[in-house]
Amino acid sequence: MKKHTKLPLILTIVLMISLATGCWDRPFISPDKEGYDRSKELLVYLENDDAEGLKSMFCEITRESPTIDEEIEAALAFFEGKIISRDKESTPCEESVRNGEIVYLEIAPDIDNIKTDKEQIYRVKFYVQVVNAKSPEKEGVSEIVITNAEGEECIVGEYLER
Repeated sequence: MKKHTKLPLILTIVLMISLATGCWDRPFISPDKEGYDRSKELLVYLENDDAEGLKSMFCEITRESPTIDEEIEAALAFFEGKIISRDKESTPCEESVRNGEIVYLEIAPDIDNIKTDKEQIYRVKFYVQVVNAKSPEKEGVSEIVITNAEGEECIVGEYLER
């Protein structure tokens, strides 16, 4: 008798798990996770003076700018030291979905109170088109703004509209 009562319960659980996990085949992009991952990557490149790594984060349009290499070198010179602490990034985003599919996703991570071992404090804000179905050449970072404690800014790239 116990065997017969467990079988429907087990079948119901298996059916619910199948329905809950098997029907969604579209990729999910979490803006917060995307912002965290890209912020972490960007800060590693800045503190290690990695020009090529930093350049690889930019979208195709920005990478093709005739002044991008000089702008990156200026940013690496502007950002002094190894990071010892920072605030958690905030990640505002804009998203467009059509027929259940993400066609546009832009994030703008903002990392404040970045303290370095050279006794410097910075704020880094950057703009990333994670998905742009109409203009895939715009996918990636378009602009990075680094601000020091005195309010001086170093800007790499230029913000790109949709």
